[in-house]
Amino acid sequence: METKVTTIYDYRNIDIPKPLIELQLPDLSAFIEEQCQRLAEKHSKLELLEGQEHVLTDEMVQAEDLPGVTTVEEYKDALRREIPFTIRSQQSHMIVSDFLVPQLVQRSTFEINDEEATRESKHRLKIFEEKAKEQGLSLEEYGQKEFGVSTMDEGEVRQYVLYLGRTSFLFRILAQEYLRQRGVTLDVVSYVDYVKSIAETTGMEEDNVREVLPIHVYMDEVPTVSMLDEMAAWVYSQITFDE
Repeated sequence: METKVTTIYDYRNIDIPKPLIELQLPDLSAFIEEQCQRLAEKHSKLELLEGQEHVLTDEMVQAEDLPGVTTVEEYKDALRREIPFTIRSQQSHMIVSDFLVPQLVQRSTFEINDEEATRESKHRLKIFEEKAKEQGLSLEEYGQKEFGVSTMDEGEVRQYVLYLGRTSFLFRILAQEYLRQRGVTLDVVSYVDYVKSIAETTGMEEDNVREVLPIHVYMDEVPTVSMLDEMAAWVYSQITFDE
């Protein structure tokens, strides 16, 4: 028996905790000045004494060739406008991955092949262990670093990674059915069209796109990415900044 979803809970009925969507916009002055300093350092040819700072000029800003931005003040204004959008985007994706997906999987119903689900979870753990070794860290140290919880021991890290693997696997199954119910068909024809669109957008050769994204990856990952983007857009619209 293959794992399948039998009931998909409507994620729009999940209440998101207010602290996650009612944000306080930080003071942008220091951040904007830091960005200006970095841009000045990038373009300045002067050698300064220790403690001196480069000064951003209109000419440096113009060298960036930013649409509609030709002066230092316009550059600062552009940053002020862009930063809230960036914060909302990052927050919406965090909410989806850390809160909404687990809640959706928990509230939906599945017929689960435990052997299949366990295999996927162990694969996730194996990859996590390999990344820890690459960084010269123990599983416990790497887990504490990745999850931001300094009190996690190795057993807790292991169990949490297995949980993430199982949740990710079930969400992938759910997303595939979600798209199917909406009339989205993923097959060879849709794959060919997808490859062409990526090639046109990126300028890559179609053969190179196929190497990077073979059809089996397309069939597995596109539904997941598509649903994650849809959920993130829904969350994004709810995020506000307190005055």
